[in-house]
Amino acid sequence: MENLFLQCLFVFFVSMVPFLEVFLTVPTAIIAFNFPPLVALSLAILGNAVSVFLFMFFGAEINKLFNTIYNKFRKRDNTPKKINPRIKRTFDRFGAIGVCFLSSILFSSQIGAGAITTLGASRSQVFIWTNLGASAVAVVMATLSVVAEGLVSSLVNL
Repeated sequence: MENLFLQCLFVFFVSMVPFLEVFLTVPTAIIAFNFPPLVALSLAILGNAVSVFLFMFFGAEINKLFNTIYNKFRKRDNTPKKINPRIKRTFDRFGAIGVCFLSSILFSSQIGAGAITTLGASRSQVFIWTNLGASAVAVVMATLSVVAEGLVSSLVNL
């Protein structure tokens, strides 16, 4: 019982780490820990959602803190920097929904949610669409894990 609890905690907390998220936790839970795919998906998506929530609501404050520290060391005044034109173009082209969904697929849902929130997008929209993107990636990873496990076991048992 204690081992199962530790495995669940591992899947939950590792899914909170940016860039590891569901890419690592879903296959680990399904293949290494022998969790059913729905349990692995639930734990990974829930952990990722908690992490996205924290990044979204504290991302702007963390950004302000880093900018303050950076400006103190550089001895410059606090003039706000302009948004990178590439980021602005992408945001204008796809909107908050598209950028949130794509950030989950392309790099990290937490960092994407924090960045889009600081650009002024609606927090509820960012939360919903980032989690939908992460859920889509989790379902793909679960499917690949189940198929890969069956393929590898059939090749080994030749």
